[in-house]
Amino acid sequence: MFRAALLIVLLPTAQGPEDEARAALEKAEDASRAGKFSEAKAAYERLAKKLPGTEAGKIALRRATPSAYLGWDWIIEHGPSSNRVDVVLMGDGYELDHMKAFTKLAADIPPLFERQTTFREYWNYLNFLRCDLLSGDSGVDGFGREYDTALNASTGETYAGHVVIDRARVQAMFAEMPEHDSLAICFVKNGVLGTGGGGIATIGGREATTTVHEWGHAFGALGDEYDTAQSAHQGAPGRAANVSDTEDPEKVPWAHWLRAKHPGVGIYEGAAARPKGAWRPTSTGCTMANSERFCVVCQEALVLRIYMYVDPIDTCTPPPTPIRSKDPLVLGEAGLTFDVNVMRPASHALEVTWWVLPEARFPSTGSGSTPGARASTSKDRRRRGALVPITDVPFRPVRGDNDGKHSLELKGSDLDPGRYLVVCRAKDTTKLRGEKWPWVLADPDGLLESERAWWIVVK
Repeated sequence: MFRAALLIVLLPTAQGPEDEARAALEKAEDASRAGKFSEAKAAYERLAKKLPGTEAGKIALRRATPSAYLGWDWIIEHGPSSNRVDVVLMGDGYELDHMKAFTKLAADIPPLFERQTTFREYWNYLNFLRCDLLSGDSGVDGFGREYDTALNASTGETYAGHVVIDRARVQAMFAEMPEHDSLAICFVKNGVLGTGGGGIATIGGREATTTVHEWGHAFGALGDEYDTAQSAHQGAPGRAANVSDTEDPEKVPWAHWLRAKHPGVGIYEGAAARPKGAWRPTSTGCTMANSERFCVVCQEALVLRIYMYVDPIDTCTPPPTPIRSKDPLVLGEAGLTFDVNVMRPASHALEVTWWVLPEARFPSTGSGSTPGARASTSKDRRRRGALVPITDVPFRPVRGDNDGKHSLELKGSDLDPGRYLVVCRAKDTTKLRGEKWPWVLADPDGLLESERAWWIVVK
């Protein structure tokens, strides 16, 4: 007697056009990430032709043009983009056969910043990403000539012909990327000198000093500390952390350095590319003039700008308790452990302080702890505002390990019954060992300090 066998054949799930297009798009992006730029471009062209009506097909159509975004990849990833400064490196004027040259150039830029004194101290606060841009031509617009390039680079209206790019094009490239802070350094293959401002630095060629100088403009909003005119129509001098349109010691942006009587800071005429009518804080020796090191005033501005993006507290467990929470953590016999991981500058540690405050000190029905008891959802930390000082005595000293982890262990026997607010604050004093002066003297927005807080109950 024979029994009929039931044969079950598992067939693959039918793939619709949108699924097929997404898979093809991911394959093209993977090729670009691997440096296979010709393969990536061909894949975008095939997808745009085969499935033009799909969302992925529309993206591929943009990327199949002679000058286009092909993909991106990490160069240096020190931590999550949500709490790092993401610096995107872009190239203009690099044709398909020259894309490998830009890949090599991009790999050489992070070490340049690591060697620079200010950025070396906050090196692990920075991420670097490479944005691979294909240009149809290799050239810079100007003198009656026009070229099809990814960022539409052109010769600026300065005596030396400083290179500039189309900022709208840069923003369009940002829109193709999943991670960015609208901060970019754009290298124009055939450009000269450089320009910078508003988060975007443009570099003609690859000169190291120019790169760091223009990044000072773009990222730190710093002004020039030299007095040589660059164009015939410069307008009135603007104000920056290191440039003043007045010599009044109470009104210059670095007045707090003067009041502190820092020996290297004064008021010197000649700045913002003008010999008269603009003043700088130091006589010589700043990257914003022609030196390799930033002056103390510029350095302060750069550190504060870094902390505008980066929270001193990187991660914590358990998650912070909402300020008006009615569901506190229960501290029982097993106890509770609060872990906070703070950022780690290269040669100095952040100060970490813990408090355990009775509910009467900060009632849960009120405003909670202080502004910043929860991490801000905005990457511009200035919106949070400075923290309210806590004058209570800290709970007890807590030592951190070499990785920046600080842990507070509490047991029910440590406290009387009731509700409490556990508060942890981390602060960068910017005081390096062996140096007399901190790097930051004035922090009106409280960017150097951060807080996490948890409501607990002892029954």
